[in-house]
Amino acid sequence: MQFNTLAKTCAGVVLPFVMVACGGGGSSSSSNSTTESYVLSGTVSGLTTDGLVISNGSSTLALGSGASSFSFGSTSGSYAIKVATQPDGQTCSVSNGSGTLAATVSNVAVSCRGYMAYVTNGSSSSIGQFSVTSGSGLLVPLSTATISTSYQPSTIMLTSDGKYAYVAHGNNKAIAAYSVSSAGLSSLGSVNGASNSYALAISPGNSYLYSADYSAVTVSQFTIGTDGLPAAMSPATVTAGVNPNGMVVAPNGKYAYVINSSANTISQYSVGSNGALTALSTATFDVSSIGTGPQALAIDQNSSYLYVALLGSNKVAQLKIGSTGLLSVMSPSSVIAGTSPNGIVLSSNGKYAYVTNGGSSTVSQYLISSGALTAMSTSSVATGNGPVALAISPDGKYVYTSNYTASTISQFSVGSAGALTALSTASISSNGTYPTGIAVR
Repeated sequence: MQFNTLAKTCAGVVLPFVMVACGGGGSSSSSNSTTESYVLSGTVSGLTTDGLVISNGSSTLALGSGASSFSFGSTSGSYAIKVATQPDGQTCSVSNGSGTLAATVSNVAVSCRGYMAYVTNGSSSSIGQFSVTSGSGLLVPLSTATISTSYQPSTIMLTSDGKYAYVAHGNNKAIAAYSVSSAGLSSLGSVNGASNSYALAISPGNSYLYSADYSAVTVSQFTIGTDGLPAAMSPATVTAGVNPNGMVVAPNGKYAYVINSSANTISQYSVGSNGALTALSTATFDVSSIGTGPQALAIDQNSSYLYVALLGSNKVAQLKIGSTGLLSVMSPSSVIAGTSPNGIVLSSNGKYAYVTNGGSSTVSQYLISSGALTAMSTSSVATGNGPVALAISPDGKYVYTSNYTASTISQFSVGSAGALTALSTASISSNGTYPTGIAVR
């Protein structure tokens, strides 16, 4: 569907977009006051597919492939334009998107690009940079195939709008910030957490960043500035368990969870309106009755279920998230994985789950129904040697694994029933040695 041809008629004039109101500058009055209104508009660049929806409060605009501009018509008061729905196979972000109208605004910019993939290479202290080929999913190294890092990178996270990336390090407490473009990553600077880290999490609105402090038994918490740079909150840390090595914020933004690998526990937090974490009434959930060695975790889009890869027991734990955020065990409490499961992702449609198994060099694949995992008829597919992490493209069409031992990335398409199939080029070099984290957006 070509959304950019939608029209609405006002005063006999057909306008090119669905608008909040019609006309240019003007005013609305009541018995007590007069409110000035002004045209709110902007430009669109790089949009080559359909499906993009942008919003300003409760008003939305659907923009199709090739759109170069948009207008919300006459608007008053404050505005905050956001991407409500990303287009097919692309990531879009908004610049100059918020403020208070005191005159006509036309400098809002929506920029779109194809998917990018980034892989942290721990041993070579570098990040591999790739574009994702539209239509095939194959990764292609950028002209600048790698960038160097000051320390050994352990994981990478991108904001949901694809504007910024954050990298933690296994041998240093620095958290590096980058801007993201089709040309790759550009350094913005860094901030220190409490210790080295193997896990980061970003809030759904891209306002807050968290780091699981592996050697400090804490979680560091930051606000993300409009320039993408993190700044420590007050307090700068909250207590976690021993060796926290995985973290996720629920999609509803209300709760956060941290796995503590040496304690076999999950720390449970509420997320305040300012992003600060507070331990729940029951601060930790013990997984030792299910298995040992929690290594990775994921939450469904409805914020109802949490899954944990248990490296020491070759299982995936299945947990419910209660109305107050507290975890409880599902029935059954776990499903079988491969040897040494260490990474997990869920499809955005909530139908499928994928788990990397470092010891058996496979990805286990599951169907999800009412929160419960069931192994697919083909329960696993082979990867390169020693997978440690995986990522799924935002459109749910492709899955990639970073293979630590092989220093490669395995590439898969996702079938109509969720099963993975190796792409025509099954694996490529990570452009470094001993890859750890991977992100696609």
